[in-house]
Amino acid sequence: MYNPVFRAFFSLLLLLLVNQVHAQQGIISISGKIIASDDGRPVHQAGVSINRKGIGTATNAAGMFALIIPAANLADTLKISCIGFKTKLLPITGLKNGEQPNIVLEKSTTELKEVTITYYNALKIIQKAIDRIPENYINHPHILRGFYRMYTYNDNTPLQLSEAVFDVYNFGYADAHADLFRLIKARNEKNDRDFNSLEFAQKPNNIFEEDVVNHLHTCGFLNEDGLTKHQFEVTGIVDFKGYQAYEIVFKEKPESGEKTYRGRMYIDSKTYAFIYFDFGLSPSGLNDPGSGNSVERSLMRTGNVGIGLILNNSKVSYQEVGNKWVLSGVEGDNSLAVKDPVLKYDYTAHVKFNYQITAVDTTQKESFNSKIGRNDNINAYKSNGDEKFWKDYNILLSDYDIEDIFKQVKAINKAIKKKDK
Repeated sequence: MYNPVFRAFFSLLLLLLVNQVHAQQGIISISGKIIASDDGRPVHQAGVSINRKGIGTATNAAGMFALIIPAANLADTLKISCIGFKTKLLPITGLKNGEQPNIVLEKSTTELKEVTITYYNALKIIQKAIDRIPENYINHPHILRGFYRMYTYNDNTPLQLSEAVFDVYNFGYADAHADLFRLIKARNEKNDRDFNSLEFAQKPNNIFEEDVVNHLHTCGFLNEDGLTKHQFEVTGIVDFKGYQAYEIVFKEKPESGEKTYRGRMYIDSKTYAFIYFDFGLSPSGLNDPGSGNSVERSLMRTGNVGIGLILNNSKVSYQEVGNKWVLSGVEGDNSLAVKDPVLKYDYTAHVKFNYQITAVDTTQKESFNSKIGRNDNINAYKSNGDEKFWKDYNILLSDYDIEDIFKQVKAINKAIKKKDK
C-alpha cells in the first residue's frame, strides 16, 4: 500500500495536468521536496507558505509538497519552516510555473538558554499568554479555508478514509459567537467488512475545537480546571521556527484523576502568543472512556463492539498573518483496540488525522449561510470524485496512495454485496 515512489510520481503527474490551466490564469503551481542538509533525509511536516499571507501547505513523510500560488501573491515571499531547522525565505518571483525545487534546510544550532525556574514562572507565562489572546490573534471576522484527511487502517487493511475542503467563518479569537462551517467538497469510503458497526463521523464542531487557542474552555489542560490539575515547567527558551519561544512541558499532578494530559507548548517570548502544542492523554486519561478527545467525539458505533484508546497525540501549530496569529494546522496520531466477539474483531486501528489551513481571508466581513449543522456528519455530504478531485485546491500530499485506498475499500464493499445476493 505504501509506495512513496509511485505516490510522488502520481502527485507530480496530477500537477502537470493542471499547470497549463494555472499558467493561463497567472497562477503558479509548484511542487518539490524538502531535505535536511546534514544527511539528505526528507523533512516531514515542514511548513511551506506565503510569508504572513496565510496561504500554505506542509510536507508529507517523504518531504514532498505541492502549492498553488495565486496571481496576487507572485511578488511575495515563500517561507519554509520546520521544528529543529533554520527558516528559509525564497522570493516567489524566482519560481516558475510547474517548477519542482529541491529545498535544503539547515539544522538549527540555537541552544537552550540557561533558565532560572524560579524566575520563569510557567503558570504566569501561560496566564499572560491567555490574557493576550485578544491582541495577539486575529480578533475580527475572517475565513479559514481548510483541508482535512482522516485515514483509519489495520496493518495493510484500509478501514476508512475521508477528505474534505471547507471554509470556517471565525468571528474573532476573542468573540464568543460560534464558528460557521461551509463545505466545499468531500469524499469518504468505509470498509463495511472490517469496520462494520463503526464509523468516524467528522463533525464541524470537532474541527472547530481542534483550534486550542480559540476554544480554551474545551482544552483539558488550559481551561480553568485543567490549569489546576497539571504541573507546568519552563525548560528553556528555544529557537522555534525563527521565534524565540518559551518551551513549557506539562503533566498531570499526582492524584489529579482522569482526563489529564502530558505534553509541551511553545509561547513566543516577545508577544506571549501560543505558537505550538504537542500533547496527548496521560496514562490515566487513556484509561478513561469518557476523556472526550477528538477521536472519541467523532466515533460512532452500534452493537457490542468494544473500543479502547491505546495512543493519543495531537500537534497544533499557529502562523502569523500580517502581524496577528491564527491557526496553521493540526496533526493527530491515535490507536484504538477494537474488539467484537460477534463480528470476530480483535485488532488495532490506527487513526491518522491532518487538518491544514490553506488560506486565510481577513477581508471578508459578511458571514455565510451554513447548510451543515455543528453536529452533522460531514461524510453524509460526500461529492463524486476521481483522481483529479483536488486539482483546484491546496491540500496536503498524502503519505500513501489515496486513490488506491479508495479503490480497495470500494472493491471490499462490492464483494460483500455480491456475496449477500
